[in-house]
Amino acid sequence: MKCEIRAVKSPKGLPFYMVDGKAFYEAEVMGQKFLLVSFIGESDLRRDSLKHTLNQLEIATAMPVAFAFDTLSDFQRRNLVEEGIPFVSASSIFYLPFLGIAYRRRKYTASQKPLKKGEILPKLTASAQAFFLFMLYKVKDSKISKTEAAKMNGLTPMSVSRYCKELLDRGLIKETREGQTIQITCAATGRALFDKALPYLISPVKKELLYLPSKAFDKMPKAGESALAQRSLLAQPKADVVACGPHAAPIDEKDIAKENRGLLPDNFVQLQVWKYDPQPLMQNNRLDTVSLYMSLKDSPNERVQACLKEMLDKEQW
Repeated sequence: MKCEIRAVKSPKGLPFYMVDGKAFYEAEVMGQKFLLVSFIGESDLRRDSLKHTLNQLEIATAMPVAFAFDTLSDFQRRNLVEEGIPFVSASSIFYLPFLGIAYRRRKYTASQKPLKKGEILPKLTASAQAFFLFMLYKVKDSKISKTEAAKMNGLTPMSVSRYCKELLDRGLIKETREGQTIQITCAATGRALFDKALPYLISPVKKELLYLPSKAFDKMPKAGESALAQRSLLAQPKADVVACGPHAAPIDEKDIAKENRGLLPDNFVQLQVWKYDPQPLMQNNRLDTVSLYMSLKDSPNERVQACLKEMLDKEQW
């Protein structure tokens, strides 16, 4: 079924509250054009309010109107269908009576699928891992709405919903609906949550580059063995190791190829470019424990492994 969608301006002549917090699109399906209204953030799902907004939009645009939602509970979906309110949902549910379309794909989340013995789900994406660390360190055993979590992390509600799905599938967080908001909380706390998440965590290091010393690195957090040496009896490495996020301002100096490492003096700098920004997760001006652990977890150095274990045991979760 071919579907074309393009963004349009909000209809004119409507009260501010009817267009505020919404994005408008002109959609065409099977030759029929209609207005698709997407709610940005949490939305008012009261039937009388939606029905009134629907009628006013249809009058103002002289075309059929459907609402778009990120998520819908079974109760909300039934209410919309009973009132004859057209809608589409990110969970592959379509109710477009003006086209004679009503479709719901039965889809199990990964956590609902039976796993084979010894099988685990794939690793978290880097962005979902960063959101997990926010939950681990800042939310802990309290609750937070998805909207508030998005604001605190500078994310869109759609992104938070996507990351929450990854965490829900792996049993790392829980969701509850309270009124018109969806509250999220950790499925466990502290070391127990870390142990539960460990099979799904990835190294944050995207790539490593070598540079000659420069003031450009002074404000970057210590990383790798340099960071571990600050938190254990590990000796400082010859090369200072620092970290930055994937979108950090590029260093002006030219990277020194790793194959030339043996020709360099001992005072070069090893820059780790991370898959997510380490700065928001820092604790007491140091890299967060989990990210540092994952960046060194596969080190063949036995002394490093012993110091990593010591760091985890001493962590005040």
